[in-house]
Amino acid sequence: MSLGVLWSVLNPMIMLGTLLVVFTYIHKNTSIDHFGVFLLLGLIPYNFFSLCINTATASLVQNSQIIKKTRFPRIIIPVASVLSQVIHLGIQLLILVVFIALFGVSVTWMYLWLPLIFLLELIFIIGLSLVCSVLDVYFRDTKYIVQSSLTVLFWFTPIFYPTSLANQNLPRPLYLLFMSNPITGCIEAARRVVLHNRAPEQDLFLMAMSVTLVTLAVGIVLFRKLEPNLADHL
Repeated sequence: MSLGVLWSVLNPMIMLGTLLVVFTYIHKNTSIDHFGVFLLLGLIPYNFFSLCINTATASLVQNSQIIKKTRFPRIIIPVASVLSQVIHLGIQLLILVVFIALFGVSVTWMYLWLPLIFLLELIFIIGLSLVCSVLDVYFRDTKYIVQSSLTVLFWFTPIFYPTSLANQNLPRPLYLLFMSNPITGCIEAARRVVLHNRAPEQDLFLMAMSVTLVTLAVGIVLFRKLEPNLADHL
């Protein structure tokens, strides 16, 4: 903890450096322009997602004493745990700005899409956090399932490869499942905006938005249903 908020810079930089070495020297990738920016546009949304879900899943259990002693809307706890990570997202976006300048990527009006893209991701994270946090109270293995799922999701999210590669090699049902992940939709949308000066692909963005809203609705309904007995299970 001595480095504090600097970990928000170190974590993506360490992963970025590792992937750059692997895909620049060991398994050279010459098909993607501005590969450093391309990687960051995948790493930053995924890192934010991973950090929020891990923190939110354990938030109710970690605040069990407050929940037992005080009456208040418990939904505040997982939502606050997610919102508290926004500062880390902001710091990592500053790193992205530096890399955009270093690689000479053009800055256009299309960048105005970025706040909406990250807002969509934030809403999805809040919905999923409500589900994971309340389930962790009733089923304590939830946090381990979440950790394992995040490891799998790292490889099934287009962080260091384009979505076109998944389209070429995955069977159609698996490709549709792959693209239904809102994190994938946000990454692809951000890359189109920053690297290609194009608006997000309409169908993919609408799919990400639909899954996000359904996840949020399920999270709110499930949390409200299980909230009355939280103190008893803690």
